[in-house]
Amino acid sequence: MTGTMRKLNAGEIVWEAGEASTFVVWVEEGILEVVQHSLQGEDAVLNRLGAGELAGEMSCLDGNPHSATLRAAGPVLVRVMDRQAFLEWLREHPERLEKLFHRQSQRIRGLSARLAEVSFDPVQLRLARFLLSQSTPELTITQQQLAEYLAATRESVSKALSAMGRSGWVKTGRGKLAILDRPALEQLVADFGS
Repeated sequence: MTGTMRKLNAGEIVWEAGEASTFVVWVEEGILEVVQHSLQGEDAVLNRLGAGELAGEMSCLDGNPHSATLRAAGPVLVRVMDRQAFLEWLREHPERLEKLFHRQSQRIRGLSARLAEVSFDPVQLRLARFLLSQSTPELTITQQQLAEYLAATRESVSKALSAMGRSGWVKTGRGKLAILDRPALEQLVADFGS
């Protein structure tokens, strides 16, 4: 994919929900968060996009404003491609459009699963699933970021982390989290499913 490289700092907004779509971003390094704001000023992280993932394609395809805010979770390196160049890039290679539709289907399925999870599952179980989905045992993430991603309060995330810490499953530090006992987290998830 061609485009211009851009570095983002933690918390930097790429675009806000409701803004017109003029470009897509391809994540080269780091994590972007897809965020919805509530009327009360709270944030819910709908998705976290890592290296190799694309954002803004839906609005570029249908011409509607962005449905969510996109912000950097930490330092992020992205490749920016304007809307016209993106559409031409897809037209040149129709197989890219097929891959894009496949990725969109996966995202919709993931959001449906998250909606059910938030509606029915306790915070500790949601937290365990999130931790197990990570590719590394050490994370740079705050309790507030976890709360926003899990659609929970910071206090309930803090309680769940404390319980997991007392059990020796995780270790927390200022903006850091380490998974110490992955099998115990897997067992928690398995026990809930049975």
